[in-house]
Amino acid sequence: MKDIKVESFGKLAGGQEAFLYTMTNKNGMRIKVTDFGAAAEAVLLPQRSGKHRDVLLGFDSAAGYENTGLYLGATIGRYAGQIRGGSFWLNGEQYHLPVNDHENTLHGGARGFDKHCFTAVPDEEDNRVAFHAFMEDGEEGFPGNLEVESSYELTDDDEIIMVHTARTDKDTVLNMTNHSYYNLDGHTGGSIEDHRLKIYSDQFLELAGDCCPNGNVLATAGTPMDFQDMTRIGERIGQPYPQLIISGGYDHNWNITGPAGQLKKVAELESSRGDVRMEMFSDLPGLQFYSGNYLDGSEKGKEGCAYNFRGGLCLEPQYYPAAPNYRQFPPAVLRKNETYRHTIKVKFTYD
Repeated sequence: MKDIKVESFGKLAGGQEAFLYTMTNKNGMRIKVTDFGAAAEAVLLPQRSGKHRDVLLGFDSAAGYENTGLYLGATIGRYAGQIRGGSFWLNGEQYHLPVNDHENTLHGGARGFDKHCFTAVPDEEDNRVAFHAFMEDGEEGFPGNLEVESSYELTDDDEIIMVHTARTDKDTVLNMTNHSYYNLDGHTGGSIEDHRLKIYSDQFLELAGDCCPNGNVLATAGTPMDFQDMTRIGERIGQPYPQLIISGGYDHNWNITGPAGQLKKVAELESSRGDVRMEMFSDLPGLQFYSGNYLDGSEKGKEGCAYNFRGGLCLEPQYYPAAPNYRQFPPAVLRKNETYRHTIKVKFTYD
C-alpha cells in the first residue's frame, strides 16, 4: 500500500477549498492531481541528480485553473474538440449549445468539466485517485443527467493510467479526454519544437478556416502532417501548408486505425535531448495533436514561469472532433443506461 498525500490547493472564487493529491511509485516518480477540473497538475520524473523534472505545464493553486482558458491538465467534457455551429441532431431532435470558439462549441462550452470541482476518492491500495461529478440534464445544452468518473493511477512501471467513465439517463453525445500540456525538457524548458514525435496514423481531419473539421479525411503522406516516423516537431511546422497556416501550427485530429475498444499505441514523444521518452496508448479512434500555438506568456504557471509560444504540447486521445455533425465519422454517442469508458495510458522512460 502506498500513501497518497493530500493537501490544500487553495480556495475557489466561491469560497470552496480545492485539494491536491500526490501519488508516488517505488521508483520515486510522482504525479499530482487536483479535484478542480479533475486535472493533472504535475508529472515529476526522478533524475540522476536526485532532483525531479516536472514535465507538465500547470499552476501552483486552484485559482490558476479556475481563471485560465488554456484547459491545462484538465478532464475535458462533455465534448472534447468542436461541435460545428454549436448544435447537433440526435434521435430527430436538435440541440443548441453555447458557442465559445468562432461560431462553434469547444470542449463542452462556456463551463465544461474543466470548471467543475469533482469529489475525490483516493485508493491507496491501487495508488489511484478517482474524481466523481454529476452533470445535470440540459447543462451547457447537452441532454441527459450524466454521472462521470475520471481517475488517475500511477503504476510501478512508470505508467499513468487515466480512465474516463460515464452513465446517462438519456441518449447524449460524449467525448472525454485529458488536456495535459507536456514538455519533456521540463515545464520551464521552452519551445517543444525540438521534441521528436511519432503518430501511429496515416490520415488526419481537414480543417475549415474556423479551425473546425469540415468532414474531409486527408492522407498524411507527402505533407507536413506525416509523423509515421519519429520527426522533429519544428522540422516542417513553418511550411506554407494551408492546414498549418489555418491553425498557426499543428492542432489537428489524426485517425487511429485498429479494433474499436482495444488499447493500442497512438503516439511516441521524445525530449529534445532524448533523455525522456513517452508512449501513449488509447482505445478511441482519434488523437488530437496541438503544438501550443496559442500560448503567449500572458499567464504565469508553476514557479512563476511564463508559458510562451509552443512552450508545451497536447496529445489528446478522443473521438473525432465534430463527430456529431458528420455521419461519416465514428459516432460519439452514449446511449441511455449504457457505460462510456475511455482508457488512456502514458508510459515514461528516462535516463
